[in-house]
Amino acid sequence: MSRIVDIMKMKKITYKLFMITSLILLSFAVLIYLTLYFFLPTFYEQYKTNQLQSGMVDIIKKSEKIKLEHAKNLLDEYSKENNAIIYLQEKDGNIIYSPSFMIQGNSPPPIITGKTTPLQNEETVNAFHKSFPIQFLDEGNLIVNVFATFQPIDEASQVLVRFLPYISIIVVGSGLGSAYLYSRFITKPLLYINERAQKMANLDFSENIVVRSNDELEELSNSLNEMSNNLQKTMNDLQIANEQLKDDIERERKIETKRREFFTTVAHELKTPLTVMKGYIEGMIYNIGPYQNRDYYLEKNRKIIERTEQLVREILSMSKLEQDTFKIQAREINLLDLIETITKDLAFFASQKNIRIINKIPPDNYVFTDSDLLEKALKNIIHNAIMYSPQGETVYLALTEDSKQNQIQIQIINTGIQIKADELQQLFQPFYRIEKSRNRNTGGSGLGLYIVKQIFQSLSINYSVDNMENGIQFLVTFPER
Repeated sequence: MSRIVDIMKMKKITYKLFMITSLILLSFAVLIYLTLYFFLPTFYEQYKTNQLQSGMVDIIKKSEKIKLEHAKNLLDEYSKENNAIIYLQEKDGNIIYSPSFMIQGNSPPPIITGKTTPLQNEETVNAFHKSFPIQFLDEGNLIVNVFATFQPIDEASQVLVRFLPYISIIVVGSGLGSAYLYSRFITKPLLYINERAQKMANLDFSENIVVRSNDELEELSNSLNEMSNNLQKTMNDLQIANEQLKDDIERERKIETKRREFFTTVAHELKTPLTVMKGYIEGMIYNIGPYQNRDYYLEKNRKIIERTEQLVREILSMSKLEQDTFKIQAREINLLDLIETITKDLAFFASQKNIRIINKIPPDNYVFTDSDLLEKALKNIIHNAIMYSPQGETVYLALTEDSKQNQIQIQIINTGIQIKADELQQLFQPFYRIEKSRNRNTGGSGLGLYIVKQIFQSLSINYSVDNMENGIQFLVTFPER
């Protein structure tokens, strides 16, 4: 009963293979049984007939060269081997010899005479009964009669019929059991592969298919594992690409937002001086009050135009840095020469506020980068240090080397001022100014440090701003030499 339940629970392929194998085994069993039942008697009869005839033909050939007394052994042996009854007759019907009528013991067999035939009352149906002429050296023409029954094979056929129920139970039981074991043995790796393949179809690549059969099933499992690994790698690559795409989209969205804010701020920065100049010009045209002093307000307009022109140049510089077609013109630069050139250009602004510039840059220190961009960035930093330092303070310029990292650093320190920690990182935002009134007389456009940030990012130069005990330090770190 449990076997039937197990069979009912089998997978489709196991069930199919079980049914097909069972039918094949049972069909062969029935075919073999029918073959034995119908064809074995005929085959046996033909085989027995050929054996009896060929054996007698051999005796007849040998008898021509021997006497009757010597031929009796041949006849006795033939009779025993073929389970046949033979006897010799003369032409008149007298039986002169038959091994079947021999007396048991060592005495020689008697010569039986007379005309009585021992088989004349035997059932001759389904039996071999044939006469052959035979000659001996000491006897003339005689007749040898051979009789053999086919009854044993008929009895065997009847036994097969009687034994059929027992054979059927054995054949059906062994056939179904063998078919069940065979189907489970064959389909077990297939079901295992199918189970793992379904997990792979559900994108579960945690387990590989392990089949060691050294045949096509092992090749199939290896192919599925390879496909799984390739699919998993492709999915991981797609996931990474998708995350990268999300990051790119988010970054692009932020850039677009900043771009809109930037252009809004630019529009505001340009609108304010234009409005002021328009007011000055209209007052001068109509000679209203103080605007009658045309030379004074023309000079103020010229300064506004210069600041606006400077703002436009800075915006164009930023736009140039952000273009994909922008190329860096790198060459070897002597840092001391570059710093001395910058401090000479800014000496006028330092003298106006009585600020000392102390240059501690040692000679023979070189970096490989774009000279014009680096000069512009360092000039903006040093100019800011001068402009935002109180009267009489100091700006220090120094250089340090890190032999382990193979890097050099430039320190720009301006004393007498501190910046709030939450404002330090905002210094590099476009148009950001610590002085909230945005008065042109107390500060620039707010683009200087933003341009510094863009330049250093283009040149792969690290930078940082930190408060010190009595000032602010701007640290510029050049990449490995």
